[in-house]
Amino acid sequence: MSGANQPFERPGSPSTMPPTVELALQRLWPGAAWSSEPLEGGMTNRNFKVVLESGPEAGRAVVVQEQLPDALAGVVGIQRRTQSLALEEIASLGLTPPVLAQLADLGVLVVDFVDGSLLSDVADRAGALTMLGQTLARLHAQTRGTSVHGLVSDPFSGTTWLFEQVDRESPELVEDFGWTMHTLHRIGTARGSYVAPLLHADVSEGNVVFTADRAFLIDWEYAGSGDRFFDVGDFAEKAKLGPEEVAALVSGYGEAADERVLAAVRCYRFVSMLREGLWSLRAGTTGFLDFDHAGYARTCLARMAEIASEASFESDLALLEREEKLP
Repeated sequence: MSGANQPFERPGSPSTMPPTVELALQRLWPGAAWSSEPLEGGMTNRNFKVVLESGPEAGRAVVVQEQLPDALAGVVGIQRRTQSLALEEIASLGLTPPVLAQLADLGVLVVDFVDGSLLSDVADRAGALTMLGQTLARLHAQTRGTSVHGLVSDPFSGTTWLFEQVDRESPELVEDFGWTMHTLHRIGTARGSYVAPLLHADVSEGNVVFTADRAFLIDWEYAGSGDRFFDVGDFAEKAKLGPEEVAALVSGYGEAADERVLAAVRCYRFVSMLREGLWSLRAGTTGFLDFDHAGYARTCLARMAEIASEASFESDLALLEREEKLP
């Protein structure tokens, strides 16, 4: 997951190009000269912006991603084959930078570089959120009934999978999470059944790039089927959107008039933090990253308690429980 809300410092960006990334560049553009700079972010990958300086494609900018090895990636719910299938399914939708190469033997993904901004650097936040809502609406509408299933993409089965993995390996770590799973079950029952589209399933501020006319989604490591409203609520929580900003996001998504949609989106703030906290506990058992996983999980747990204590949370759940179920 993103770790987007954690108060701890992210791991530092690498200062040198990993050998696998250099090999990927040599394979794709043999003989070309290039310059590179590390990009910030990435909890399960390392990213470099590379500009080709010679050859037929001189001036082209790409992002080269060194990915977490498959053995460790699977521990936290990442399936590279599923990621590839998701990228293939959305290739024609214009929602993510074009994929230039997926080099499984090197563990490297290469995509075009998009010159854009994160939400924190956008002047017109309402306009940007409307564009993001439109991007998510297009993704979900065009992939309804997807056959691409991720381990953790569904907000209910995926979150339960994470809990069970941590509970089996280190049961003491999830002792404080028991009540959260009861709340998850209540949200799932209130939400009801749905035909699952493809979700990005990690829509954090760092995974959305805004240009003048669209919002691009990047880093599809956790993609797979799930409830469409989770992507919306996940971003609303991770970006700490206020009520008016949530309304702008849902308006762009095209369902602002339905109070049940707003209620579902707001309830998914809780699920967003639950998944983040459990992911962090699971990641902490692997030793692959120098990060305060336990501290971040405690932060997520405190945020869940805050959300659950809000009168509006109970009202939203009650609305979903008594009204006709959303499609």
